[in-house]
Amino acid sequence: MTYALIYHDVADAADRERCGFPGASAARYKLDWAQFEAHLDAIAATGREVGLAHSGADVALTFDDGGSSAVAVAEALERRGWRGHFFITTERIGTPGFIDADGARELAARGHDVGSHSHTHPSRITALDREALGAEWRTSRARLAEILGRPPETAGVPGGYLSRAVVDEAARAGYRLLMTSQPTARRRRRDGLEVHGRFIIRASTSPERAAAFASGNRGVTLAAWLDWQAKQLPRRLSPEAYERLRRLWARRRSG
Repeated sequence: MTYALIYHDVADAADRERCGFPGASAARYKLDWAQFEAHLDAIAATGREVGLAHSGADVALTFDDGGSSAVAVAEALERRGWRGHFFITTERIGTPGFIDADGARELAARGHDVGSHSHTHPSRITALDREALGAEWRTSRARLAEILGRPPETAGVPGGYLSRAVVDEAARAGYRLLMTSQPTARRRRRDGLEVHGRFIIRASTSPERAAAFASGNRGVTLAAWLDWQAKQLPRRLSPEAYERLRRLWARRRSG
């Protein structure tokens, strides 16, 4: 069983707005370099094997969005003999704050998995109709095939939203592994596609909690699952109201 963790960009405070997606919402998921190294040290201390999900490793580290920190992040993994999954928003390739085509090729050449994070990173991918969903997955896969010389087999769902249509269209586009934001290590198969959950890492996540996710700690993983389930109904009924409540709750906790 592979426990997969979702990271995003790694950037110190002065660079945070220039790396990956800007804004307060994206910043909640960006660690600074000292934090990130502490996370990697804590995960290493578990003794678990870190590698790629499709290789059967105990722990898979995944990095969403395709921000400009990706190559430096890869170097931090390589110093420990690890490889990771990098899911790239293909519309953003070569734009300010994001990885360019050479960087994506370099990641793949160094043994990391380079996959899709959709083409445009819709804020709510489940709101798209089937045609638009299919276009997101197909366009992204074709762009990465053009850059890498072969189509990617992996993808990460953007935004934390998931539906059967999202999974179905990813399968139709030709992906073989789809990584979601559902906090579980269980896998399921649909139309030749393996669907794999992941545990979200935020800027506020401690190294100890990241290590607990990597170790499959039952108390920590169950708490993440229950929290996820509690959020699903309001997210489905009104994503806008959910986001307002989430921001209000975040302000209260920080205040």
